[in-house]
Amino acid sequence: MGRLQRNRRLRKRRRLVFFAILILMAGTGLYFALGAADAEKPQAFDQDERIPPTTVADPSPSDIASAEAPAETQATPPLYFSGTGTWTYAEPVSAAVVGSAGTLLTYNVAVEDGLALDAAEFGAFVHATLADPRSWTAGGGWRFEQVGEGGNADFTVYLASPEQRALLCGSQNTTVSCRNGDNVVINSARWITGVEHWDGTLDAYRQYAVNHEVGHRLGHGHEVCPQDGALSPVMAQQTYQLAGCVGNAWPYPDGTTYVSGPVGDYGGPDLPPDDFVDR
Repeated sequence: MGRLQRNRRLRKRRRLVFFAILILMAGTGLYFALGAADAEKPQAFDQDERIPPTTVADPSPSDIASAEAPAETQATPPLYFSGTGTWTYAEPVSAAVVGSAGTLLTYNVAVEDGLALDAAEFGAFVHATLADPRSWTAGGGWRFEQVGEGGNADFTVYLASPEQRALLCGSQNTTVSCRNGDNVVINSARWITGVEHWDGTLDAYRQYAVNHEVGHRLGHGHEVCPQDGALSPVMAQQTYQLAGCVGNAWPYPDGTTYVSGPVGDYGGPDLPPDDFVDR
């Protein structure tokens, strides 16, 4: 074979290798280009692969209200706002008479059923409040004795739902506690929550409520704050406001001196003047 022929074959092989390399490089580039495109953009569904929308029944009005209402309005209403209108009477905490002098008044304690509030606990609280040396016995005019149901009590201390409070006191007001004759009525809503402007503990507010309403049963009317910064009279309508005074739960805070103020009412924003008698 001549030199010329061998050179032609060599050049032919080189061209074939060159074209093969070009084809290989082109295929590899196309592969990576397609892969990068797939990574950047999800593949679209073909028409027959698309998921059809799920059919959902129209929501009911209650579902809409539940979804739109704030979380706090969706909770079950507190049990202390609605009772059954029937009563559980507390057994006497003690047979002892509290107070050393004065007229003896017997009382019993009843809690409305359905309020999830314990009659024994409420009875013990009322007893401890009236037996406290800062309460109404401190003046020497009154003694108290707790009796059970059927004990022919001189007055009854009720823990009642707002609705029953209105019935027991013959008034449409459901906001505050009240006294009507021998009914000394503590509003369960106030018992549980107190009032925002009260500057003491919840127990102190409860003591105030008991002493204030029992004070009405003893013949005391309303008083108002005597001056800014002073202790409030227990017979002031502290559920409505403190009027510059310091909240006070006791008729005789030091066990000796009755804290008084001028006769008067604070009233409430939703009540006519003639409904301020027993707060």
